[in-house]
Amino acid sequence: MSKLNQKVDSHDCLIQIVRNNLVVSNESKYINCSALEESGSINLNIEVLESDIATRINLQALRDSYINLNIEISLLKGARLEVLDESEYSKGSEIKINSELKQGSSFELYRLNKFNQSTENKYYHTCNLSRNCVFKDFNFTNGSKQMTNETIISLAHEHAKYIGSGVVITNSTNCNNTLKINHIAPSAISDCSFKAVSRGNAAVTFNGKISVDENCSNTVSNQISKGLIMDEESKVNLIPKLEINNDDVVCSHGAASGKPDENVLFYLTSRGISRKDAEKIYIQGFLGEYIYKIDNAQMQAKAKQFISQNA
Repeated sequence: MSKLNQKVDSHDCLIQIVRNNLVVSNESKYINCSALEESGSINLNIEVLESDIATRINLQALRDSYINLNIEISLLKGARLEVLDESEYSKGSEIKINSELKQGSSFELYRLNKFNQSTENKYYHTCNLSRNCVFKDFNFTNGSKQMTNETIISLAHEHAKYIGSGVVITNSTNCNNTLKINHIAPSAISDCSFKAVSRGNAAVTFNGKISVDENCSNTVSNQISKGLIMDEESKVNLIPKLEINNDDVVCSHGAASGKPDENVLFYLTSRGISRKDAEKIYIQGFLGEYIYKIDNAQMQAKAKQFISQNA
């Protein structure tokens, strides 16, 4: 069952998945949202109209059961959208998003999810960017027993831009992350970073691939991935790939993983800090390196708080 409230002159939309209800409280005249739940799957169709300031969708999954969620997002020319998801998905989840950004639109997606370590969580996002579009994609998670993240970005027109950053802090079993960035038009920019802290017997994998087509001159692309291995049984596997078919590009990638610097930990413990707190401080410093990429002050504060609570 779904409920849609009347629109007023606002910029906010609240989507709540609670018990037996799917509630859409849409007070924004810039968001058209339809919702349907059938056969255990929740389907959302979201259309965002042009506006001077960003509209905001807060997604809250409060249902105590497995959540299967399909979202179609269309940003029309000049539209601006922020989506915030701080749900825990305590019984597991499978989320599929397909987003289409029209000319001059901007999309900011913030996912700060603390999962149950005994569940399975899957996330898939395909995003297509048109001319002069910007997609900012920030994902923070503590992992789960089996976690899959896959994002595919297509920079389909000139001056499209993607900024992405992922943070994983986990002591659960398997965490597999895939990011594919396809440059298929000239003068586009991509900048992505991934950081993982692996604890206990956790195994974290990151596959990052940047593809640049032959007609994509003036491409600028950067990818960096880093892993911090906290225990003897912990694993981090970083696999960066570049596929470049044009000489007029500036592209780079890098990957590094290892254990904490014992000299730093020794210094902290010699100042009266416990080993546990010293490791937490070290993790916070390690994960905080790319927080500056979030230029939204409210979201940056949320990201810092998430790292502090889960380090």
